[in-house]
Amino acid sequence: MAGRSYNQRHKALLVFQILLRQTDKDHPLKIGEIKKQLSNYGIEANVHSIGRDIKELQRLYSAEVINDFDEVEDGERIPYKIEYDGSGERGYKVTKRPCKFSDLQLLVECIHSARFISQKQEKRLFETIAEFCSEWQYQDLNNETYLVDRSKTNNNNILSYINTINAAIKENKKIKFKYMKYTLQNREAQTPRRNGAFYTVSPFKILINEGNFYLLAYNGKYITTYRIDRMDNVIKSIELREGAEFYKDINMQDFTKRVFSMFGGEEKNVTIRFTNDLLDIVIDRFGANGASYTPDDDKHFKIHVNVEVSNMFYSWICGFRKKATILNPPEVVEDFKTFLADINQKYESC
Repeated sequence: MAGRSYNQRHKALLVFQILLRQTDKDHPLKIGEIKKQLSNYGIEANVHSIGRDIKELQRLYSAEVINDFDEVEDGERIPYKIEYDGSGERGYKVTKRPCKFSDLQLLVECIHSARFISQKQEKRLFETIAEFCSEWQYQDLNNETYLVDRSKTNNNNILSYINTINAAIKENKKIKFKYMKYTLQNREAQTPRRNGAFYTVSPFKILINEGNFYLLAYNGKYITTYRIDRMDNVIKSIELREGAEFYKDINMQDFTKRVFSMFGGEEKNVTIRFTNDLLDIVIDRFGANGASYTPDDDKHFKIHVNVEVSNMFYSWICGFRKKATILNPPEVVEDFKTFLADINQKYESC
């Protein structure tokens, strides 16, 4: 009896939880069904008392929530809304929640696509997000998106490492870490570089590119980047940061474009001729305003753009075969010819 009496005091809360879990705008629940489920908790209730609980909940959430959300419109300030559906199944349903279902779907897709989130973390985050929706919506939310050509990290400590790095940046301190790599002998687990010796760098900014977190840091000689999912044993040092004079001179937009688009090399202004059907791809690479675009003829256009000329840049051009041609400067054209000749020579004897 004591247990039933204890549960009885929480009847209204349980009614609310049942409505949250088992109803949404498309799925009402009859009071009789709510009564049946309350009995599973040892609660005896009649339909009238359950109806009063629901009316109290409706009254509670009809008032404007007292919060200082200046940018939230008045109509969006009520976190929940419970309505009676007099058509079809007839019953009560939760028609409004703090988060729109489309927003929850977006969050789940972001979690699926983020490489820096491990499968273990992905499952935990998904279950957390699912707490905000009904069981019916959960089924839709659980329709996994197939991730094309994208592996997930095995590092479960990335978010913890990011917190450590941010703390070091805030306190103007260096960090120490081991930097990991794969080997042909063990492609499942990474092993430390430099025979396990710690890297010590001055952190300045965290970047995200193609689903990966990178640390922009000064390594004692120059500013460079490190993949955070390849770090291990990240520790905040007691040493003060160095390299601020190098970091303040960086144009972040140009730097990240060069580093993440073409993988480093000597910066040069190049002129490249493309067929018109490649315009979308070229804009994706260099941006709509990151290069000078001019028509060349009815079937081609030219761009003038600063790139870091490297083998990766040449490989990118090769992917378009005859649809892309480097026109200027002459030394880049000659270097590209040498790049192609070296490849051709490699296969002449095959």
